Amino acid sequence: MSTAVRQSGHLARHVRTAEVLETLDPGFAAVTEALVGHPYRSGVLAPAVRALVVLAVESVIPEADEPRIEAAVDAALADGATAAEVLCTFEIACSIGLHTVSVGLPVLLEEMERAGIALPEETPRHRELQQRLETTGPRPRALNPIYAGILRMDPGYFEARVRFIDLPWEREDVLGPQVKHLLSIAIDAVSPQHYVDGLRKHLREALAIGVTPEAVLEVLQLASVTGLRTLDVGLGVLARKP
Repeated sequence: MSTAVRQSGHLARHVRTAEVLETLDPGFAAVTEALVGHPYRSGVLAPAVRALVVLAVESVIPEADEPRIEAAVDAALADGATAAEVLCTFEIACSIGLHTVSVGLPVLLEEMERAGIALPEETPRHRELQQRLETTGPRPRALNPIYAGILRMDPGYFEARVRFIDLPWEREDVLGPQVKHLLSIAIDAVSPQHYVDGLRKHLREALAIGVTPEAVLEVLQLASVTGLRTLDVGLGVLARKP
């Protein structure tokens, strides 16, 4: 395991198969560590509170179904997919947890406005990261409202998130962009429905009693890594294949 990943321990805290991932794809392990470790390095919550947030999330998200994933891996390999293509599929699929921030952040911004809480000031780094998103990488794209909110609130998380999403897309020698878009459509189509009304209620009450927007955003970031369960199950299955 690389020094950065091993020393931080954040990836291993969320992914039991962290060492397997580091062996199979050290580049993806590094960007995953950057994403997972961000709230631990930059967050405002006390460590015990952070751990309880993770426990709460783990307690309510259904476990990935290992027998079904194993059957799907067997079928893919039998149909000619390579182990690298299976790994790339896992890496794209585990980004589903990021929907937590995509859904929760707009609600946070609306409630901040309602409560009269100002956004952080824009800095040259914000503009640099926006330009990088729009002009570089495998999928240059405009800064949509959700990404604009993430960038304004937490540029460090924005940078880690974009790298985490983009890295599998850089490897066109494994799967082409058309296939990756089809995989992404399938993943988004089965994404569990988020309970936005309940989220808004608790978020509004939290802001009203003095919880900071930074603390709310950190909770969303911690919850967003639940998609990494795909790696826990999928990499274990892949490692058993000849």
